[in-house]
Amino acid sequence: MTTVSSPHEEALQVLTLISQTIPRKVRGQDAIMEMKNAGSSNWRQMEWIGFWFEYFVECEIIPKLGGARGPSFGSTEFDLKIDFVWDLKAHPSQKETLILNDQKAIRGCVQTHSGLGFIVVSGNVEYDDSMRSFKNWHDQLKGGKTKYELDRVARGAPSRRRKISFSPESVHCIWLEDSQAIDSALLSGWLKPFQENMRNSDGSPRTAKFQLDLSRVPSNNILASTKI
Repeated sequence: MTTVSSPHEEALQVLTLISQTIPRKVRGQDAIMEMKNAGSSNWRQMEWIGFWFEYFVECEIIPKLGGARGPSFGSTEFDLKIDFVWDLKAHPSQKETLILNDQKAIRGCVQTHSGLGFIVVSGNVEYDDSMRSFKNWHDQLKGGKTKYELDRVARGAPSRRRKISFSPESVHCIWLEDSQAIDSALLSGWLKPFQENMRNSDGSPRTAKFQLDLSRVPSNNILASTKI
C-alpha cells in the first residue's frame, strides 16, 4: 500500500484504478451469481448494483491499494478505509439524487476520522420487462418468495421494477471534511434530510438519512471525477 498525504491524493488513486478495471457492462444475473459463488450474503439483495460495486472494490481495489472495511457507528458500517474513510455508491445516471447513510453515523465519522468521502459510480441502468423474468429468476434462486416479499403482497404494495444491467459511465469522489461542511451542504440544499419522522410498516421509526443531489455538488466538494 502506498501511503498518501491527503484525501485528494487517495481519491485519485482509487478513482483511477476503478476506471481502469470496472467492467463496461454488468449483467445482473452474472453479478448475483458471482457474489453467490464467492460466499457473499448480498447476492440475495434486490438492489444488487450497489452491493456488487462494494464486492468489486473488495476484490479488485483493496488487494492493489490496501485497506479494509471501514469503521462502524451503531448499525452502520462504512465500506472502505485506506488512510481515509469512504462509502461506496452505485447510482443510475437517469436520477440526480441518491440516498446516503444514517445521519448520526455520517456525523460521527467526520468527527472521528477527519472527514468522510463518497465514491459514486454512475451509469446507465436497464430494467426488467413487464413479464418480470429477472425478478422471477432471482426469487427462484433464493428458494421462493421471501417473507419481505410475502408481506409486501399482503399489504397490496406494488413491486418495484428490477434492474437487469448496469453500464458504468463516470465516477465522482465527494468529500465532507467535518460537521461544518455537512451543515453548509444542508444550507446550500445539495444535501437534504431523508425519511426523518417516518415509520416502517410495523410502526417502528425509520433511521434518518441524508439525500445527495449529484447535479448540485459544489466543485470544492468534488475531489476527483472521471468518465469511464
